[in-house]
Amino acid sequence: MVTTREKKIKFDPDPSDGEPDGELDLEQPAVPAPKRRKSNKPQFTDDDPALNPGPSSEKGKEKATSDQNQLIIRRSTKGGKLRDLMNMPVDIFTEVCSYLGPYDLRRLALTSKRLWDILMTKEARHIWKTSLASVLDLPECPTDLNEPQYVCLLYSSECYTIGCTSRGSKADWFHRVRFCSACHDVKMANHWDFTFNQSVKLGLRFSTLNAIQDYFDSHHVMRLGSNYHQRRTYSMRKNNERHFYIEALKKAGRDYEALSRAESVDYLSNLKVKREYWLETGTAMVEWKNNQLASRAEDIAAEKSARFESIKAKLLEMGWDEKDFPMSNKTFKDLLLKDQKLTPKIWQNIKPKLEPLLQSSRAERLASEKRQRRMNREVAIRRFYSQIGRDIMDLPFENCRLSSFPPKTDDIFALPSIKPLLDDDTETVEEERWIQVAPEVRLVVAKWWRDSLKQLADSVENTATASPNETNVKEESTENQEAKTAETIFAEIEVLKDKLSHATTVFFCKDTSCVRRIWWFPDFIRHSSSSHYCYNMGDLSVQLRPLEHEGRELVRRLLKDLRLDPETARSSDDVVNDQSQKTFLCTRCDERVAKYMTFSELIGHYLEAQKWFNDVTEAVRKSPDSYYPSRTVNSQLPKIVNDHDWVSRDAVLVREDDNETRDTVLQLQVAFRKASLADPLCDTKGIGGEDSQKNHWGEILRCCLLCPRSFAPFPCATTRIELHIRKKHDKEPDLEKDTTFERIYSSNPCPL
Repeated sequence: MVTTREKKIKFDPDPSDGEPDGELDLEQPAVPAPKRRKSNKPQFTDDDPALNPGPSSEKGKEKATSDQNQLIIRRSTKGGKLRDLMNMPVDIFTEVCSYLGPYDLRRLALTSKRLWDILMTKEARHIWKTSLASVLDLPECPTDLNEPQYVCLLYSSECYTIGCTSRGSKADWFHRVRFCSACHDVKMANHWDFTFNQSVKLGLRFSTLNAIQDYFDSHHVMRLGSNYHQRRTYSMRKNNERHFYIEALKKAGRDYEALSRAESVDYLSNLKVKREYWLETGTAMVEWKNNQLASRAEDIAAEKSARFESIKAKLLEMGWDEKDFPMSNKTFKDLLLKDQKLTPKIWQNIKPKLEPLLQSSRAERLASEKRQRRMNREVAIRRFYSQIGRDIMDLPFENCRLSSFPPKTDDIFALPSIKPLLDDDTETVEEERWIQVAPEVRLVVAKWWRDSLKQLADSVENTATASPNETNVKEESTENQEAKTAETIFAEIEVLKDKLSHATTVFFCKDTSCVRRIWWFPDFIRHSSSSHYCYNMGDLSVQLRPLEHEGRELVRRLLKDLRLDPETARSSDDVVNDQSQKTFLCTRCDERVAKYMTFSELIGHYLEAQKWFNDVTEAVRKSPDSYYPSRTVNSQLPKIVNDHDWVSRDAVLVREDDNETRDTVLQLQVAFRKASLADPLCDTKGIGGEDSQKNHWGEILRCCLLCPRSFAPFPCATTRIELHIRKKHDKEPDLEKDTTFERIYSSNPCPL
């Protein structure tokens, strides 16, 4: 029989085991958690015959046997099966307990009052030490705790407040306490609370609190635990605060105030030594606990993975595909990913729950795959269709937006020969099947391209007013159109392309921001698609317009002056497309101010000159004489000369200079600019002379008073304004009456 029950001693720290003097009596659970309410069951003692059978009469034996059978029937739980545990020898009991871990040993002590009395004695201390020694990397038990208290702090989830049954989720490893959330707010206080909050009453002097509070700050230990949880939850801001155990502060403060000055210094030195010990042991406990949590997380992940693999194997054997697993479904995911071993019973329970989810997921997957296959077929058809469009248009450049110019793919999808390709549930459209329907698609695109080119050609000749995307303008009858073969249509396309390739077929861009505004076929398609994002021929016709009759006559005159036949000159000639050779000079401009241009710039130059003349003529006609301060009220308006008129005169409009002539013209222009720096009226007006020598970086510019407002040239040198008056107003310039002057200073005063 076990004899240790005679002494029911509470398992408190033994001062003889090295516990330092003056240790604070921190609040620890001295008794097990509250027991359940006792039921009205019969109590049995060691003298009960049912537990201690011995020699008696036959009648007594029968009664004891019946009572024992009745006891077994009543107590069919685990507690009833441990009724003979007290009868084993003490050495066997000790040997059995030595194989238990700390957590299991504490749970065993909480099983019954008898086991609690046995294990919570100093005679059983070696059992606890053996159990703690079996734990890998576990720090040694601190001297301010006994082994059961140490086990309770590490493994239990009980709140240390007496009478509280809530779960103690907040542990302070520095103060060796554990509280629930409600008790933690009462028992613990942060620095702000007991310093500024009047609700926390410590009953200590302010000087006493300042002297001892730093020795009870648990922040350095608790931040290690909060850093681990912060990586997992990202919401542990409260654990980073400086917390203090209120009872420990009160006890230490009362002890400090009761001591003399000399004794208080020794007391603080002792607290400093204890704090260092608490920091060391608390840090070791936190690190060990974090390692245990990390190891447990790995074990849980391994258990979940093993369970998932087991269920996956069973589902695959049943004919399900892994693609059917709805891992985004929380219900399905919770059933698979549990840290619980899969047993046949568990499998039978979750199998009916998994099958509906798998069936729904399979139906969604099949529908999605069907939609994806149709999209793949549409992409393949668009790719083939785009290639046919490029082949038929046969443009000399590549552009990604050209695929949007032919008819829309929705019209192609509606063709009778294309619909079966979309309806067949295949992965993609094979090239062999596309070859079978390609002639019909090719004929549709060819007709569209033929009609578009024809309307472009008609718009150049001003014989059609419809936009190129209108397909019902000047088309043949349906019978004649159907009777034409593909060869006839392609022949018409070549004729139209040849007609549009003439150098006289010029298109003018309406966008004033474009540097080059003159385009020929087919470059205007690339320009519109890349610069103006035109996606069909209708948008292109809005952005570009062919030149008027006078503009086309201008191009003919320019080509003749360059000794080119307008009827045979092509837009592909170097004279049109080679923009790097700027060797064309306008003969209507003075050589001293003219500039070399490309053929496109030359056309734009004449068009702008013609537009300026028309606008300024209208302005002169509508403007009063008060716009011209150099004239009297009853005088006639100044005469404006259109020196760039290419219709009324037969003189040469353009010439192409060789390199020698070009160098000569450039030297003439340099000399002209140097001569423009001097103003002939600087002496009479007082501008120049000594003042000009002092401010030699200044330049005198003049403005024309004969031009209407907003039509005069920008302020320029005197010699250039004289050229302007002679050319545009057909008169000898009078600088005093026809011009006004102003001085413009350079931003850089350095004469060099």
